[in-house]
Amino acid sequence: MKNLFGLKGSYPYKKRNLRVFISRMVILIAFFLFVSGFVLNQSAVAQNEPQIKVGENIGSTKSGNQPRQYLLYIPEGYDAKTDLPLVFLFHGSGGTPKMSLEVTDWSKVANKKKFIIAAPEGIYPYMGMRGGQKSWNADLDPQGVNDVEFVKDLIREISSKVLIDKKRMYATGFSAGARMSSRLGCELSNVIAAIGPFAGLQCAMNCAPTHSVSVIAFNGTADMTSPYALAENSVSCWAEKNGCNKTPTTRQISEDVTQISYGDCKDNAEAIFFRINGVGHIWPKDVNASNLIWSFFEAHPLP
Repeated sequence: MKNLFGLKGSYPYKKRNLRVFISRMVILIAFFLFVSGFVLNQSAVAQNEPQIKVGENIGSTKSGNQPRQYLLYIPEGYDAKTDLPLVFLFHGSGGTPKMSLEVTDWSKVANKKKFIIAAPEGIYPYMGMRGGQKSWNADLDPQGVNDVEFVKDLIREISSKVLIDKKRMYATGFSAGARMSSRLGCELSNVIAAIGPFAGLQCAMNCAPTHSVSVIAFNGTADMTSPYALAENSVSCWAEKNGCNKTPTTRQISEDVTQISYGDCKDNAEAIFFRINGVGHIWPKDVNASNLIWSFFEAHPLP
């Protein structure tokens, strides 16, 4: 007959049972201590990790052995159960992620339409700026920081923290940020579904997307920093890369805003350009660019 611990109770087995009993108790105690220590350690780690909250979250990661900073905006109502679209928002030379959010009203659109914003911080020194202000290595200077790799690292970093819809990742930005979002269309066309550059669309000679990339772009005719003619040529270049109809259609949106659209593109892509008469190198408040860009993004996920 055996007792509760599975030990025989007859006298001849008494000494051996005692040794077995003690060894089993030691194993049980050791196991208990291990599990308790693991749980406490995991609890301590969880307490030390910053919690993702609705609104602005400051994040940091490493890319190319360099520390990089970014701002992650989580929309109101995020439930941590649903995959949400991700929009990369790139600031202009000398700007900041927070400044980009405030000037463009992207956070308001994100709250209404339910998507996540990643606003990275550039560290590439821009020669035209005073005081060491930073920008983006959109032209792939081999001596400069690899910002394309940074974005890839950032996608992995953000995906480990929040739920991302991998078919709906987009890039937008102003000025140098527009050039950086253009570069992502060239280098990460299998990841970035569409781009929305404002005042800085480019289509570089070494731009070789492997997939069609839908493009929506804006430029003022009085912009001396990002000349209008360059942007107009760039949208034509993107239309060609996307296999669009060579002849665009033109529509007057308002007295000062004209929409130029290239259709019949491969993979249901589009290339749309907004010409804004008399506007210089600014993000104009009378053109609701953020809403227009998001509506365009929403209609163009990866195939």
